[in-house]
Amino acid sequence: MFDFKNPGYEIIDAHVHPFSCYGCLDTTKRGGATPDDDFVTVLKEAGISHAAGSVIRRIEGADITWETIHGFNVKALEGRDRFGGFLIPGICVHPHFVKESLAEIDYMYHKENVRFIGELVAYMMGYRNYAAPEMDPVWDLADQLGMVVNLHLNSIDEPRKILKKFPNLKLVIAHPTASPQEYEERMRLVAKYPNAALDISGSGPNTWGMLRRGINWAGKEKLLFGTDFPIRNPGMYVAGVLFERLSDEENTAIFAGNFKRLMNI
Repeated sequence: MFDFKNPGYEIIDAHVHPFSCYGCLDTTKRGGATPDDDFVTVLKEAGISHAAGSVIRRIEGADITWETIHGFNVKALEGRDRFGGFLIPGICVHPHFVKESLAEIDYMYHKENVRFIGELVAYMMGYRNYAAPEMDPVWDLADQLGMVVNLHLNSIDEPRKILKKFPNLKLVIAHPTASPQEYEERMRLVAKYPNAALDISGSGPNTWGMLRRGINWAGKEKLLFGTDFPIRNPGMYVAGVLFERLSDEENTAIFAGNFKRLMNI
């Protein structure tokens, strides 16, 4: 039987949303732990040593303000500090607030040592198009600083346009999707760019042979482990990777190596 306490690999979850879905967690059997504490406990029980991602919730109308978005980023930093660096904060930016987003990136990079942007989720944040021209300064600064951007797609055209303008951007597409055709399209796109990749969170890893096909299309260096916790069960993703019977080298790359290379850690 697989031992989650000793999985045999370092595992970094490149796609979580800390403190964003308290109702997804059952805290009734964990000695009175708060939802915040339980978030980290569950990930550690799945053998995960670090986890990266943004604090998000659906905002719309009058709630779409820079103060709201900045508050998500403050909460992400609080999570990092509270749990001794287990959580790697991902910050939110927004095309309605480009000047503020640029200042936030600059501050977070130089003062808080933040190297991760996202996951950015347009439908949750009240906008539609990541490839809109107003976002170009944001992608340019992220590119210059070598920050990793995790992006939830509206369409495959978005990363195509972004990467055409910024071919060295460290852009991680979120989710394989449940569609084999969309998954192949995403993998073949990231294969074309040196710092593009895809995380395996969300739909897809329940499909037998998904990882092997992705490696065949794009190479082992193009896949990052991710779960979308607390929406998804992290243990299922750990077991799903191991059950595909990849090589040790491939498992090492997917579980942590590719994330560490992009993050320069």
